[in-house]
Amino acid sequence: MIPHKQLSLADIFIDCQNKFDNDKYAFLETLSQTIDLDEIVPVSFITHFHAVTG
Repeated sequence: MIPHKQLSLADIFIDCQNKFDNDKYAFLETLSQTIDLDEIVPVSFITHFHAVTG
């Protein structure tokens, strides 16, 4: 039987930190594949951010 290893948040953080330190492009690519900013950032914020002021 194969023993199971439960991942902890610390293990995931260390893996992310190592990837960030060693290959920033791969880290950013992984983030862009897993996090959908359109779900997090509201449209009203985007329109106000890009609005011409002054």
